Amino acid sequence: MGSMGTSEMIFFIATLVVSIAVVGVLGAQTSHIALGMENSAKNTNSQIQNEFEIINDPSMIPYHNGTYTFYVKNTGSDGFFFTNNSVTVLINGTVIPDSVLLFISPGNSGELEPGQVGTLYISTPIGPGYNQLSLILESGVQGTFTFQSGVS
Repeated sequence: MGSMGTSEMIFFIATLVVSIAVVGVLGAQTSHIALGMENSAKNTNSQIQNEFEIINDPSMIPYHNGTYTFYVKNTGSDGFFFTNNSVTVLINGTVIPDSVLLFISPGNSGELEPGQVGTLYISTPIGPGYNQLSLILESGVQGTFTFQSGVS
């Protein structure tokens, strides 16, 4: 009878050790999932707060002396940097080099606050017909604008 009590005690202790290990693994996985959800929520929140629109008339893009002019309005609830270093510009999928871009924000602050309109000057040839301008902010927020160009 004494040996039965000892073997039951060993099985009980083994059961406790296995249970503790399972709880530890599940706790770590739950923490990992919660952290992933938190990061995803922060990213989504950033994208919602950093919104913008290109507000030109798509059929009449201002063009003067080889330079196209685009107007960008911050429609989000947070400001964002509006400079060569913080915005990537693509036309028809091709990255436009900083040397042919000029970003002008109100007061030349380099930032667009909510409701403000900034000006983007692009001094590069754009083929005639329909073209696509894409702007990508540091936060990953992207805006695309399809326009018609009659000047090559």
